[in-house]
Amino acid sequence: MTEPTAQPENAVRLNKLVQAAPQKVYDTWLDASQYAKWFAPEPGVTCTGITLDATVGGTFSVVMQTPNGTHTGEGVFTELIPGRRIAFTWGWVEHPEMAEGSTVTLDFLDADNPYGDGPATEVILTHAGLDTAVKRSEHTGGWWGCLKSLGYFVRGVDPREAMAGQTAGA
Repeated sequence: MTEPTAQPENAVRLNKLVQAAPQKVYDTWLDASQYAKWFAPEPGVTCTGITLDATVGGTFSVVMQTPNGTHTGEGVFTELIPGRRIAFTWGWVEHPEMAEGSTVTLDFLDADNPYGDGPATEVILTHAGLDTAVKRSEHTGGWWGCLKSLGYFVRGVDPREAMAGQTAGA
C-alpha cells in the first residue's frame, strides 16, 4: 500500500472522510464529465470548462466562474496509482504567483465508515510549495471546499444544494 505523503514545510495538508470506496473517489477525481458537478470551493462557483488527460504527463485545466471573475487552474499529472494516489502540479493562469512551483498529492486510504454501512475513504490532500501564509490560507479554504463538495457528490447529493448557505472553509 502506498504511504501518504509527508507534510513538507510550506504545505497545506487536509484530511477528509468520504463515504465511498477509494476507487470510486479516485475515478470521480479523474472523470472530466463529473468535474463540473462537484469541483468548486463554494456554492457560488461553477466550472465552465474542463479538459483532463488522466495519464502521467497528461495535462488538465479547470475554468471556474466566481463572483470575482474567471479563474483557471491547470497542471500536469505526475503520478497516478489507481484507487490510491493522484499527484499533479498546480497553478493559476490569471495569478501565477499564487501557486507557482506547487504540487498536489491526493492519497486515498481505506477507512472505517462511522456514519453507516458501506465503504469509506480517508482522502489526504497535500499541497506543497506554498511559500507564504497567504498562499497557504487561500488554498486551504479552496481545497477544503472542494473536498466537502466531493464528499457530497460521491454519495449522490448535489454539492451546491447541500452547501448552500455555508461559508467557505466551514
